[in-house]
Amino acid sequence: YANDVVSISQAKRFYPLFAQMSGLAPIVAGQYVVRYASRAKDFGESLHRLTWMVTFSGVMMCLFYRWSNAYIERTEGGVNSASAFGGEQPKNKKKKEKMSMKESAKFLASSEYLRLIAALVLGYGLSINFTDIMWKSIVKRQYPDPLDYQRFISQFSSIVGFSTCIVIFVGVHA
Repeated sequence: YANDVVSISQAKRFYPLFAQMSGLAPIVAGQYVVRYASRAKDFGESLHRLTWMVTFSGVMMCLFYRWSNAYIERTEGGVNSASAFGGEQPKNKKKKEKMSMKESAKFLASSEYLRLIAALVLGYGLSINFTDIMWKSIVKRQYPDPLDYQRFISQFSSIVGFSTCIVIFVGVHA
């Protein structure tokens, strides 16, 4: 969606803002859980509160997406118009032929560079998952009550989100 709305000349200006906004999500979600959902009588009620908020957030995102598209259509004559791109004509995208899973694997195996990137991604994913499993099992022993565990993980999520915002801010302005 962002690539359809933001022109290439404006990308340097807006993409850091999008990244900054994505860092706010774990802060808001974590604080919602800490301050409201985990204060329930039991874990079941806490899950109901979380389910309600996830549903509400999903509906709001759908409505915002619809309203923003309608606004762009109304004010700029469409997402792909020249005015939406600051006078630049958007390039017509070529239809790419979709590769099958087998063809994709062959293509990946044919390039040493892509094989190394695939190995890097696979290694990163495995190490993060194993570390996450071990870390959460240690935290679960520290907080055996599900609501306490939920509170701790949510507070940790908020701290990670805050740290992400700081790193993005420093990275953009460095």
